[in-house]
Amino acid sequence: MLLDAAIQEHAAKLARPAPTRAITFAEAATAWLAHLEHVVGAKPSTLSDYCYMLAPADGVPRKRGRAPVGRIDRAFSRRPLGEITTIEIKQWLESLDREDISPRTVNKHRQVVASVFEYAIADGEYGIAENPVHGTPKRRESDPKPIDTYSPEEVMALARAARAGLHRDSSRPAASESEQLDRAWADEQDACLYIVAAFTGLRLGELLALRWRHVSVGDARLLVESAYSAGELRSTKSRRWRAVPLADQAAAALGRLAARGRFIGRDDPVFCGDVGDPLDPSALRRRYARTQEATGVRKLRFHDLRHSFGTLVIREFDPATVKEFMGHTKLSTTERYLHARPRRGDAARLTRAFAGDEVPADPVERSLSSDA
Repeated sequence: MLLDAAIQEHAAKLARPAPTRAITFAEAATAWLAHLEHVVGAKPSTLSDYCYMLAPADGVPRKRGRAPVGRIDRAFSRRPLGEITTIEIKQWLESLDREDISPRTVNKHRQVVASVFEYAIADGEYGIAENPVHGTPKRRESDPKPIDTYSPEEVMALARAARAGLHRDSSRPAASESEQLDRAWADEQDACLYIVAAFTGLRLGELLALRWRHVSVGDARLLVESAYSAGELRSTKSRRWRAVPLADQAAAALGRLAARGRFIGRDDPVFCGDVGDPLDPSALRRRYARTQEATGVRKLRFHDLRHSFGTLVIREFDPATVKEFMGHTKLSTTERYLHARPRRGDAARLTRAFAGDEVPADPVERSLSSDA
């Protein structure tokens, strides 16, 4: 039965009329994006990045972002897909090397073009048998470095600065008692957000999707089952829910936040705007940057609060457990935190190894040595 079906499918393809015109790269790219969205189910943030890279140079800029540069569009969009050669792609990549962009960015452009061709080959309707990108080399990216993170004391300093409103413009005081109260709770929320991010390891999208029903102080855990991606509520990055232990520091911060007395229903977001709406990630990051300035700590990304969690808990838990806490799909992702894991016994063992000549020799060994 399967063989008959395969034969019929092949015969149907042969019977289809050949396209009356050559399909362009832009048309194949559009079909690939639709495939990612509707078949693969790619995250909105992933689709947004690909759309931005494939957009024309005069395309619509991202929200609070720059207009697309259009590197791929200028080089290939109007070209027939089957006429694009390996040498053309090689020369195009070399032209990107001369721009003020990193090798990683060059590789991302290369990967997107390669993926469009891979889709066209797999579809079988584009008359493409080989991927011309495969004959071009990837760029060597910077070697990985130890991750810079905050200590628990620095996290708490950030929280104190936010709670005190030090990240606010002092020349713009609250106009009323009501506004002053709203600001106080917003500041408390920022403080709580920093603590929970650093002491649970949740991603920003997961924090914004957190509901009070996911918080269980009695069981000392958080349930992570969804995340915001490019403004849309979706599953987590790993597409699996997970439970994360709720340390006392994070539980206390959440308790202070719950005392606001509003937006604390089971389905209300833990972190929300003045009317219970989702927080704006861009505005949140700007407040975070101002809090860093007010505190005087090193300028690290908001995502580095998650990395801070990883480097702290790897000291007490095995990598497989940390992997589950953080929702990683691969253990190799978790292992980047191993540089922070203490090896207290190693120094003592090395000291003993290097002190070998200082240890008095056994009398029998001295006698044997002299006889030799």
